[in-house]
Order: sequence, then structure tokens, then C-alpha cells
Amino acid sequence: MRIILTIITGILLASCSEDAAGSIEEVGSPGTSKSIYKNSDVSMSSERDSISYTLGFEMSKPFIDDTVFSKLDKTLIVKGFNDDVETYSVDSCMMMVQSYMSSVDIRKDKNFSDRCAQSVGRLNRSEIQKMFVDLKATDLINMEIVQMGFSDGLSFKNVFKDDSISVKTLFAKLKSKMDEKYKISIQEFEKEGIEFLKENKGKKGVVQTFSGLQYKVLKKGKGKKPSASSRVKVNYKGTLLSGETFDSSYERGTPSEFGLNQVIPGWTEGIQLMNPGSKFIFYIPHELAYGANPDPRSGIKPYSLLIFEVELLEILSP
Repeated sequence: MRIILTIITGILLASCSEDAAGSIEEVGSPGTSKSIYKNSDVSMSSERDSISYTLGFEMSKPFIDDTVFSKLDKTLIVKGFNDDVETYSVDSCMMMVQSYMSSVDIRKDKNFSDRCAQSVGRLNRSEIQKMFVDLKATDLINMEIVQMGFSDGLSFKNVFKDDSISVKTLFAKLKSKMDEKYKISIQEFEKEGIEFLKENKGKKGVVQTFSGLQYKVLKKGKGKKPSASSRVKVNYKGTLLSGETFDSSYERGTPSEFGLNQVIPGWTEGIQLMNPGSKFIFYIPHELAYGANPDPRSGIKPYSLLIFEVELLEILSP
């Protein structure tokens, strides 16, 4: 789903490095150090404001450099970024951006491109806001100043045009503070999963295996069960403890096929308990899921317990 989230995550990770921070004003032609930015008259009264401005400025850079997004109306991107998150549908914005990216012909339609520009701004605003809310880190930034930095970047202005050293220092501090918030966050995710499984174990119909996998049978099937090396066809929906769906073959409209030796351990073990036609719910502890290293594009946090509703449609090979 998440090209916009990937851009933002890349900013927070890559831009905190010395090389990225040091090049904040060096956006000229290859082999030159000519800056395209003018001085900005935005004033800041605290380190928090400076961090916020720099974050917003860095978020603007893909829309200057990227071969697809750079063609969008920058004024409308800024307008979208400044819109209140509660006033629009993030899913609708995502669909519009995906359509724009997938078709050269659609990009030639100025009306659609302008709507896409506003959607891109909205997606960036919603994702960066969600990221800081999820990490309980909203105290680290001032969104109004983030907006100013974003707007300045797309207007080719920069408060720190002649001060890359300060930028390096600001990003180092932001990274340090975000790291602390992140550590606290993943500890909470792990604790929530442990407490959930402990309570869930005693519920009617829930069975726990030796490995710690829990499951509940929603519908019984018939026939032979698959082996650990079988290839199967399934429909499924994966959710987090919050109830948020992070993956669903139902939403894609197409069942998934894979080998049981190609998936997370919780799936390998759990699906071997199923007959074709059966439907189970699996409660998978992080040790049997993605542990500390989920795909950052998936929306799954490290050490997260995952809940899957799985329907075994067919065993394709024994």
C-alpha cells in the first residue's frame, strides 16, 4: 500500500544520517553545489520548532526530485498537506495516487493530476501525523511548523540554507528521541500481546499448542490435512490487536497460493491443523510471526501479536 509511508520512513531513517543531513541544500545539477533554495523568513523560537521545520522541509524533497511526483502542482500539494486529516478519506486519496502512478495517460489529465496533487499532500500529512501519534511522540514536533517547512521546501525556500551543521545536529537529536519512543512502543506491543494471549487462552473454543500458537475453529472441513511442505490455496484476513487490517486476500478479491515452508512459523503449524473447507482463527505470538523485523511497509510493528482468519480452500500439492 505504502509508497507515501515509505517516503516518510526513509526521511526519518536516511535523513538522520550525516550524508543526507549535510546535503539538505545541495539540490543542483550533478557535480555542482549550487543551491536552488532562497532564504526563508520563517522564525522559530525553540529547538522543537527547528526540528519540526527541518522535518517538514525534508518531506518536501521527493516532490522536487521524483520523476513522477515532481510534475504535480506544488501549490496543491501544500494545500493538501495543510488540510485537516478529519476532513477527507485516506483510502480515497491512496486510490487516486495509485491510479496516477499506474497510468501515463491519466497523468496527462490536468484535472485528475490536480486532484492527485492535493491527495499526495493529504497522505503525507496523515501518515506523518499517524506515525508520531502511534509512537506517542507528538510532543517532539509542532505540526504547524512542520507545515511551514513543507511549504518552504516546495517554494524553494529554506531557513537553514547556509547552516547544514545545525541540520545535522537537529536530525541527530530527533533520531535519538524517536529511538527512545520506539523502544518504549515496541515494549508495549510485546506486553499487550502477552497479556492478550494469557486472557484469550481461557476463552471457550480457544486451543493453545505446545509452541504457544492459539487457534479457534470457526468451521470444520473434510479430507486430508496438508503437510509442512504442502502447497495450499487460502483466503485470509490479517489484523492487529487494534483491529486494523494489514492484509486481506478478501479485499484483493483473489485467494493466495503458497508453500507452507514459505510462510511464518505460525502459519506453517496452524494450517497443518486444517482440512480443506475449514475456517480457523489463529492468534500468533510474535515469536511465530515476524518478531523484531516485520516489513516496514506492512504496518506491522515489531513484536506484534497477529490475528489471522484463514479459510483453507484447497491443497494444491501434498
